[in-house]
Amino acid sequence: MWCEIDDEETVDLLQRYLVFLDLPAEQLRVTTDRRVFAAWLGRRVRYEIGGAYVFLPRLQEHAILINLERIDRSRKRAVEIVVAEELIHMRDHLDGDHRRHAKHGHDRIAIRVASLTGVSLDEVRRSLVPRQRRPMRYVYACPACGLRVQRRLRGTWSCGRCATTFDRRFRLQLVLELRSERTSFEQGENETTACWGEI
Repeated sequence: MWCEIDDEETVDLLQRYLVFLDLPAEQLRVTTDRRVFAAWLGRRVRYEIGGAYVFLPRLQEHAILINLERIDRSRKRAVEIVVAEELIHMRDHLDGDHRRHAKHGHDRIAIRVASLTGVSLDEVRRSLVPRQRRPMRYVYACPACGLRVQRRLRGTWSCGRCATTFDRRFRLQLVLELRSERTSFEQGENETTACWGEI
């Protein structure tokens, strides 16, 4: 096993579940660093994920990320849940089952994790720190119908009410840049967000 982990709890759990699931450690790379995992994959890895498993065909190796930054360590067995889940994915791959999650925390994998670790499905679902969405920062308006749309990022969109696909004639115009963390439309304004992005 090629391991780039500074966390003793994670290493202990990996060793325990590798034996329990009868997995070949010599074909496995494990890290807790998203940048290292991204380098193995050759692409960016989203911050939101708590763990990830992938088979690297070029190297004929399995790679696992245990993203400790996203695991809620205030919950007693959260790291164990993530480690077990990623190793179950590896076991499935070796057994020829290449299916992905149907709905994370609510599918066959979550049931197997709960059974293997002895925790409830609720604990499986709550093992990660809840995601915090960025606040809305911009308000755009349609020059034709006046539709107002809130956005987190600046961009180019057209009104979904006035055109079924992107149309420059109905390009949304930036009308307000919001500074506060909590934003809301003024009472009585339309909250519809139908619009089309430029391709």
